[in-house]
Formats: sequence, C-alpha cells, structure tokens
Amino acid sequence: MTIEGKKIYLSSITYDDTDSIIEWRNKEFVREQFIYRELFTRDTHINWMKKMVETGKVIQFIICLKENNKKIGSVYLRDIDAENRKCEFGIFIGEEDCIGCGYGREAAELICSYAFEKLGMYKVFLRVLSDNIRAQKSYKKSGFEVEGKSVADIWIDGRPIDVIFMAKFKENKKQG
Repeated sequence: MTIEGKKIYLSSITYDDTDSIIEWRNKEFVREQFIYRELFTRDTHINWMKKMVETGKVIQFIICLKENNKKIGSVYLRDIDAENRKCEFGIFIGEEDCIGCGYGREAAELICSYAFEKLGMYKVFLRVLSDNIRAQKSYKKSGFEVEGKSVADIWIDGRPIDVIFMAKFKENKKQG
C-alpha cells in the first residue's frame, strides 16, 4: 500500500527494508530520542515484522521522498485499539540531512489521516521524551496537543526522564 503526500509518500514496510531499518535505528541521533534504545539486529527486526507487522498489531510504512524515491525513515501505528478507537503513533527519520525539512510532519499528517479515515480511529497518541523539543514542535505543527506529563517516568543513562503524552483527535475538539 502507498499513501501519497506532497513531498513524500508512505510505502508499506517489507522484509526488504530490514537493512535500512537496522541502519537507521542504530544511528546515535535516532537512538537517543527513543525510549527503547537497545541496538537493533536483524533478528530484532525480523521478530518485529513477524510478531507485530504480519499480525496487524502494527501498521508500518517507510517514508520515501517523491522527487527521487529515497527512503528516509519510518512511521507506524501500534497498540491499535478498535474498541476504544485509539492507537499509538511512532516515527523516526533515519537520514540526518532530511531532519528539519518538514518530512516528519507530513508523514505524521498522512498516517493520522489514514488512522482516522481508514481505521476508524478517533485518537492517535504518542509518547515523547521531555528533552526532545524538536519532535514536540513538529508534533504540534502536525496537530498533536499535550495531554500530560509523567514525571521521572523512565531512567536513561542513570537519570530520570519525564515523558510527555500528546494526542491528535479526528475532530478538533475532544468529546466526552
């Protein structure tokens, strides 16, 4: 499946993307923004594909530039809860020269539209480390709003880190 945007398109992830995913996720500038920071291996990714993507627990796409088909990162929806109409969003740009170009924002908008229109979700939420200011700004530009913060939620490199919770809703205003 492909989802077309203005500057990018999203293409369903395949096993052929394994080497790219491993390379991107093991780059320090990517790993330092994730809660899960262990090095990725081929086995890690194959296991993810089999247990999460193939079972439909995760819907994952590769982010590609329209101008030259260059693969630059990945975006996904996980913990898809059809009953409560919500899912968790995740993204990473693995090519450093593509950070700050608006590709992540566009990918977020495309996958959220997919979640709302095709999956029937009402809420797409995310978790972001409190010191990842660049990502928080991008998420806000994509329509996410801060819902709250969990203080000292995780420990990284021997220190507690706050986690910010953000969400985007199908309609502008939350109901209920």
